[in-house]
Amino acid sequence: MSAEPRWRVTVDRDVCIGAGVCMGDLPHRFRFVNGQSQPVDAEIDADDEVLAVADSCPREAIQVLEISTGRVIAPLD
Repeated sequence: MSAEPRWRVTVDRDVCIGAGVCMGDLPHRFRFVNGQSQPVDAEIDADDEVLAVADSCPREAIQVLEISTGRVIAPLD
């Protein structure tokens, strides 16, 4: 069993405005689908760059959860 935490990344399609910050910064993690962001992979290994992008989303549409605990780790308040 891996000690590395796994995260679930989601984008709230009701909130996303398609600003493209996430895709510009991390094109290997986010893509455009019908004019909005979507994670390339729903579950990822811990990646601090994803936290930074979630925190920089102008609408806070990106949410990152720690899978093992369900704890929201981004965006930060």
